[in-house]
Amino acid sequence: MNSVLSVNPPESRKEFFDRLVEISQHGFYTMPQGKYSGTGAPGRFLEDLLGLRTGNMDIPDALGWELKYYTDKTNLVTLFHKEPEPKGIVRRLVSNHGWKDKHGRLSFRHTIAGRSDRFRVSADAGQLTVRPLEGNGPVPYWTEDVILNMAGGKLRRLVLVKGTRSGNKVRYFRIDVYENMLLTEFIEEVVNGTVKVDFDAREDRPGSRALRNHGTKFRVAPKDICRLYGKRDRIS
Repeated sequence: MNSVLSVNPPESRKEFFDRLVEISQHGFYTMPQGKYSGTGAPGRFLEDLLGLRTGNMDIPDALGWELKYYTDKTNLVTLFHKEPEPKGIVRRLVSNHGWKDKHGRLSFRHTIAGRSDRFRVSADAGQLTVRPLEGNGPVPYWTEDVILNMAGGKLRRLVLVKGTRSGNKVRYFRIDVYENMLLTEFIEEVVNGTVKVDFDAREDRPGSRALRNHGTKFRVAPKDICRLYGKRDRIS
């Protein structure tokens, strides 16, 4: 399987899980040069080993299961991306709350675990909002329905694969599967900081109106994923 990059996707849960177990028992793989570079390479390689064609869509990766990869060095796993309302609010966050990076560009890279030194997350009247601790003005928000539709549509069942990497060699050695996402508690987990809100945007050039937005993410520490689900099993 070391050179498998054109596998058909699994056709059943059993086949999917059997392939995962086989991969976890294989030992180190050597990732081919070129396509598999950067921090996301082991996750992309794992998808290819399984025959998945995910494309970063807002639906589960395989047969109703979302697949996530992490290592001992992973602080946060990204659950999904969802930009806030109203339109243009991320630009305002950069302008009003950003700071200059080493290239002189205003940057707003900020993770909020319920509350930070600048913002707090709250839920009220069917909306999830991020409000500054000081000052007024427009604030980013999501309707609770939008957030729950994202979480429920993509994350009802999750496969969490732990691995390790050394250069272009990677090994996958632990597989936990989670079911029965606790959707009724998801908003509360965002407010209390179990699920973090992560902004990552900056000016394209110093003083420009153009924005480089790497997406607003909802993220969680690997050790806390169990708090989001009613059932967990380890299959390898």
